[in-house]
Amino acid sequence: MELLSNFLVFALCYAGLSALCLAMDRHYADLHGRGAEPPAPLRRRLQWTGSLALAAGLAWAMHIAGGGYGLVYWTGSLTGCGLLLIWLLPYAPHQAMRLARLVGGAAVLAAIALAVL
Repeated sequence: MELLSNFLVFALCYAGLSALCLAMDRHYADLHGRGAEPPAPLRRRLQWTGSLALAAGLAWAMHIAGGGYGLVYWTGSLTGCGLLLIWLLPYAPHQAMRLARLVGGAAVLAAIALAVL
């Protein structure tokens, strides 16, 4: 159960950072070709989705570890996810976004499993 909770925080952080990265012109163009820009509605949707995923990750980290430790735990998870994205985006942007979709879906399943348990 604790492992599933920890995975949920990490997955929400990775999915949120990935959505925020994809909302940027540079990373969107890496995936969709040179000069491509995300349409304004898609950009706003990605920004909102990323922000909500990060806020949900913070809320869950604070729920499982308390106020002070939860914030530190979330910051550490955010740092780890940021490093993973920094390493993946320049060399394998398609795989980074594929991993984001996979992790986002796994986060939904983990949240459902934690709600049932």
